[in-house]
Amino acid sequence: MLNNDELESLIEKRGVLKGLNSTLGITSIGLVIVFVLYSILLGKTASEQFLGIKSWIEQTLGWYYIAVMMLAFMICGFLLFSKAGAIRLGRDHERPEFSNFAWFSMLFGCGTGAGMLFFSMSEPMIHFASGWSGGNPFMSSEVKIAVNEFFVAKQAALNAGLLPGDAGFPVPNGLVANAAAGGLTLTIFHWGTVAWAMYGIVGLSLAYFAFRKGLPLAIRSALYPLIGKRIYGPIGHAADILAVLGTIFGISTTLGLGVQQIGAGLVSIGFIEQTSQTVTICSIMFVTVMATISATSGVAKGIKILSTANTYICIAILAYFLFASNGTNYLIASTLTVLGDYISNVIPMTLWTARSPEERVWQGGWSIFYWGWWIAWSAFVGLFIARISRGRTVREFILGVIIIPSVVSLLWFGIIGSAGIYESVYGADMTIYNAAVQNWDYAGTIYAAFDTLTPGVSALIAKACALVVVIIFFVTSADSGTLVLGRLLSFGRRPPVQQRVIWGCMLGFVTLIVLLMGGDQALKALQAASIAGALPFTFILIAMMWGLVKSLREDSEHLIADEQIVKRMIEKEVADLS
Repeated sequence: MLNNDELESLIEKRGVLKGLNSTLGITSIGLVIVFVLYSILLGKTASEQFLGIKSWIEQTLGWYYIAVMMLAFMICGFLLFSKAGAIRLGRDHERPEFSNFAWFSMLFGCGTGAGMLFFSMSEPMIHFASGWSGGNPFMSSEVKIAVNEFFVAKQAALNAGLLPGDAGFPVPNGLVANAAAGGLTLTIFHWGTVAWAMYGIVGLSLAYFAFRKGLPLAIRSALYPLIGKRIYGPIGHAADILAVLGTIFGISTTLGLGVQQIGAGLVSIGFIEQTSQTVTICSIMFVTVMATISATSGVAKGIKILSTANTYICIAILAYFLFASNGTNYLIASTLTVLGDYISNVIPMTLWTARSPEERVWQGGWSIFYWGWWIAWSAFVGLFIARISRGRTVREFILGVIIIPSVVSLLWFGIIGSAGIYESVYGADMTIYNAAVQNWDYAGTIYAAFDTLTPGVSALIAKACALVVVIIFFVTSADSGTLVLGRLLSFGRRPPVQQRVIWGCMLGFVTLIVLLMGGDQALKALQAASIAGALPFTFILIAMMWGLVKSLREDSEHLIADEQIVKRMIEKEVADLS
């Protein structure tokens, strides 16, 4: 813990920092406006520039992103089993503010929940059957050829009027089964322990230095063991501004993608005939208003209530796919198989680096894209996770933030992805296959699956539930982003209601302007810029890891010393009694 002199100095510094809030806020808003105007005015040129930077990073520094992600994963694993695992994120007597169920629900509400629904069925299908840029690099050419030949034969059989079970209808062989398992394993890899380790390391650093050491709940605080009080200077300002920009651009991009899925859901249930600018405007305004209202009510009410309700709906959706599919046994067996494959291959897959040009294109478009996305989002998600994790031990934190979400990802993609694969392979049509593999319709694939599995009223109810989940996930993402932005610019203090309203409106404004005036090109530029922005933030992440391990090691040595003192006292008392 900090000594009295350090605490008095920090209190004095906090007083000075109050005068810097507006400066950082104005700087951040100014940079956001410059970027938005640049993307809108230059349009395609700006998009090409940012996409070019993103492509260069993916092609040239893919190994570096892999190393950073692996480092975070290894440190989390080390801390999980070390003496430091017993250290509490707060005072020794403190206990968690939220129940485990509410905590887990909020982790997904602010983190990957929206993306998991968006990619739930389409990504496993693409890794299973798509030949884009050579397809899944962890599958052999023989397997890929077998999958392609099977679907060509199936389409020909359907065109000839044949149905599954008829003579002449193609039957999948073992190679197709291997491809299905490989597609699911690769999806779990992108959304599993390695991804959550990045969120975990940032969240753990912030929670530890804020709640254990008494520093502000801000990115700069994690640098304290390395640069000391200079965190209140230009280096600290730069770290927080990078986090602010990453949060704004990341959430705005996600809201832009979310609008596509909301529109696809409205079309699917027949509420509208097709998406339009009016639908886009109404969707963004609705999500922004709901997120702002939720943010003003605080974490314990708004996000907690919405996230908990959404968790129950997600459980219902999983149950739907598990029991509505004709291949329930297949779904369960497939998920268990993928668990074994993932455990066996997670380290080799994490360290795999593309060598050929075709492999680099694939890895840049998938794995490196995801790693850059997680790094870009780590400040936002990590700070929110830290906010809701006070009172937990380091070991509880790592288990809750890395292991539990990975298990949930396994169940989510394992069941929903397997349902899509089963219907594509053994079903009587090619609807899901065409939506995911041929059209790459991320937003619409899951809605198409509802019609395939249970046509009619049941599909309509399932679609409505999925649409509600989509909306709530994007509301909680924007809500938590609003709170994070407020805390970043208030140096860890709880932001006033007015500030939360301003940042909530800012997120909606950026998304709306980009989509309406820049269209797809500006949205791609925004997405590419957020990924490219992850590169400078990796240097801060490495410093955070170094400082966290250094400080936790010192803290754990004190714990060991205290334990030895207590042990000697007990031994003395026992000796005296005897």
